[in-house]
Amino acid sequence: MKQDDFLKQVSSKLDGLAQHHQNKPAVMNHVLEKIQDKKLSRYGFFKMSGYALAAAITGFVVIPNALDISNQPENQAIVTPKLSPQMVEDLEMLMVMGEDKVPHGS
Repeated sequence: MKQDDFLKQVSSKLDGLAQHHQNKPAVMNHVLEKIQDKKLSRYGFFKMSGYALAAAITGFVVIPNALDISNQPENQAIVTPKLSPQMVEDLEMLMVMGEDKVPHGS
């Protein structure tokens, strides 16, 4: 018998017993009370404070850089690289490589 089959058999047996248990509501209430009485760990608080600190640092770094306060006009130049004739031919060959029908020239 494989491990998975054994686990399925045990879990199905326990599910069946749980469905037909005579004190099912009392057991469920007891389990819920135990879970609710459990104290929360401090790690959750530290995790959330770490996220808050990271968000605050990000706000101090990103927001001032995102706002452009200077009124000076910026000169922008667009540079387009020239392609050599060999590169143009290579790009054309790559464009038609995957096509099924070839209506192009040689």
